[in-house]
Amino acid sequence: MKCYVPGMKPEVRPGPDQNWFKHHAMGLVTLLIGVVGFSVVAMSQEEFWAQPDHRLSIPFLVAAVAAGVVSFARREGARYLPLLGIGLAASAMVLGFVVVFGVVVALTAVVIFILSGVM
Repeated sequence: MKCYVPGMKPEVRPGPDQNWFKHHAMGLVTLLIGVVGFSVVAMSQEEFWAQPDHRLSIPFLVAAVAAGVVSFARREGARYLPLLGIGLAASAMVLGFVVVFGVVVALTAVVIFILSGVM
């Protein structure tokens, strides 16, 4: 419960940062590079479980790492943005393994869920 005391200023709470995009620009650029790189490599795959073409995936990884380094050097604060972008670009390097691993993990989770309901 707040009470009003004459002569005192009311509590001022800072609102959302209006310049959030400006302060996290390189982190967002890193995330965008990672998403675009992952999408381009995924769309160019003939067989989804095959090893991707490194002529496509390496430039995106290098660009994402460079943008991430700039983001960390600027101390933008939201470390998850550049890390997620670099992670997506790096997972595009081994897309076939990531897909097969994801399928195995998903099937294992379904089997565990079914077995836990039965037992």
